[in-house]
Amino acid sequence: MPIRPTSHLQRLRAERLRAARHQRALGYWGVLLALAVSLWVGTSIVPPEWLRTPALFGHLAAVIVGLGSAVLLEMSGLLWTLGRAALDDVRRVERTVTGLAWLGITGLFATGAFLQPDLGEPLTALKMGAVLLAAMNGVAMTRLTDELARLPAGVRFGALPFPLRLWCLWSALVSQAAWWTAVLIGMLNTASR
Repeated sequence: MPIRPTSHLQRLRAERLRAARHQRALGYWGVLLALAVSLWVGTSIVPPEWLRTPALFGHLAAVIVGLGSAVLLEMSGLLWTLGRAALDDVRRVERTVTGLAWLGITGLFATGAFLQPDLGEPLTALKMGAVLLAAMNGVAMTRLTDELARLPAGVRFGALPFPLRLWCLWSALVSQAAWWTAVLIGMLNTASR
């Protein structure tokens, strides 16, 4: 049986955590729905030929915005791990680039639908999986961001509990692996057409 919070502050914290879980669940479902719609459009509708070049340009712009945001955030995190930046610096970068990263993901889903992905091609399926992983990791990172927001601005990375340090490193690794996998496969697919 769950323990009931007794103080007003405990009840507020429990409510904030519940709301954050709810938002993350909606985020996960939103990502899955966006990908499903993108794939459905991409396999069901044959866009006019004149739309291919603008869609490809938009897709590349989305990659630049999304990958650039991820690299900037993870670079600021790396500087924090090396003691060359403060946690507050990472927070500032995170607040600045989060919207841009989501703009990149949204742009990939929206424009990718008009590039007629060949889902029978294993590399294309892997790329879709990488984009999905990047987006789901982005949703999951909201919990990590909440955890880091509770820490003092000047806390050193090495002073964090080991599980929290591992979580930070794992999230950054997943983000970079997913984004770079999607970029490289997209480049190979585009070059082979």
